[in-house]
Amino acid sequence: MTVDETRALEQRLAELLPGDCEVAVTGVASLGAQRRSLFLDVKKSGKTTKAVAQIAGVGVDTHSVENEAGLLRAAEVAGVVVPHILAVDSASGTIISEHVEGESIPRRILRLVEANPRLRSGLTADCGRALSQIHQIPTSDFKALQNLGDPNRYADEMEALLESLATPHPTFRLGVRWLRQNAPDFEGEPVVVHGDFRLGNFLAAESGLTAVLDWELVHLGDPMEDLAWLCLRTWRFGADAFEVGGIGSLADLRAAYEKAGGQWRAQAFHWWTVARTLWWGLGLARQGQAYLNEETTSIVLAASGRRVVELEYDLLRLI
Repeated sequence: MTVDETRALEQRLAELLPGDCEVAVTGVASLGAQRRSLFLDVKKSGKTTKAVAQIAGVGVDTHSVENEAGLLRAAEVAGVVVPHILAVDSASGTIISEHVEGESIPRRILRLVEANPRLRSGLTADCGRALSQIHQIPTSDFKALQNLGDPNRYADEMEALLESLATPHPTFRLGVRWLRQNAPDFEGEPVVVHGDFRLGNFLAAESGLTAVLDWELVHLGDPMEDLAWLCLRTWRFGADAFEVGGIGSLADLRAAYEKAGGQWRAQAFHWWTVARTLWWGLGLARQGQAYLNEETTSIVLAASGRRVVELEYDLLRLI
């Protein structure tokens, strides 16, 4: 951005905040297709508050930010560590929240854990506790969220994704068949599911978990989906000895989740581990296909296609 564009943006952001304040953009946290995140200094009454502004990109449903902000506020009330919301503007698709210290880059979190062995069980327990708190958020105010917890419907959607691919993937077809044959029972009501709770989407420090981020995939469903997603081998980044995101043990995660009020269902956990492995494998295959079809020139998507075999390997081991 030019100097004039930056100043205009700072003025617009300042107008969203309550009271008479000044805003200075101090850096860029991320710059993606869906949204950009900017670091801010908010100055008011001689006090400076560190903040982050998330601004929706072109083509994004800006009204969805109001729903996301509502979920963040509900999560905070439920005890989940999330950034405190300072302002929301659905017209521009902007959320301004307080800045939270912590590492989000997976490799840095793994190095932090390696340097602080006691953090393994502590951070793992924090994750289990946070997921239990998320799953206890009242759903009454979020009935418009899509319910993705029906195993049979999920299997149908995976088969549709498979059929959309130009190349055959017999391993993924075997996975779809396994999902249909082993669908778990879930007699409870659908809960709020974060949908993308994993390394890279939360902040961690020496004190443990400091913030749960990236709520774009939140939906209603089976709570075991969140726990399974966190434990996929793909999110261990090489630290395969530790089943929970490369940081800790499944026993510690389960103990913390149950202590915080969650109910662990082993069969459903395994089913969702298979289901989300299949989902991610199909997603990588579609990204690779987009590159081969010259729909994109992104080398990242090309590299995603090369990783499909990793997910096929994981899927075969799981089933």
